[in-house]
Amino acid sequence: MLVTTALALAEGGGNISPDPSLLVVLFLFLIFVFVLNRILFKPIGRVLDEREALTVGATAEARASARRYEAKLAEYEAATRQARAEGFRAQEQSRNAALEARSRLIDEAKTEAAGEIERAKADIAKQAAEARAALESDARRIAQSISRTVLGRTVGGGID
Repeated sequence: MLVTTALALAEGGGNISPDPSLLVVLFLFLIFVFVLNRILFKPIGRVLDEREALTVGATAEARASARRYEAKLAEYEAATRQARAEGFRAQEQSRNAALEARSRLIDEAKTEAAGEIERAKADIAKQAAEARAALESDARRIAQSISRTVLGRTVGGGID
């Protein structure tokens, strides 16, 4: 492009007239472009490409780490939920077993108390019958004693 501009100016006959120094400048320009490209631009481009690759790689690695973290977190939460559910289940089973044992003990105590109450009622009934019999016997004896004292004789046959 620079060459075509220089040639166009040379043909047009403007203020600039081409001379051999133009070729030297063009030659030096091409050499500097080649040298700068080789020494400066390509290494900078490589460094920038490496930096971009590292950045993209680090970003991809960070995303992969985030995904692994999310998976581990979900796994941990699932295990925690399962352990908590098993703990509640074991606690409920223990509670049910304790309630069942309590109910069994209460039933046994009720049965034993009912048996003791029946024995006590029978004992009381027996004692009442004995007391009635003793009172009846005492009443006959006292009645005979009173009638003997009042009437002065033994009364027989009226009270059985």
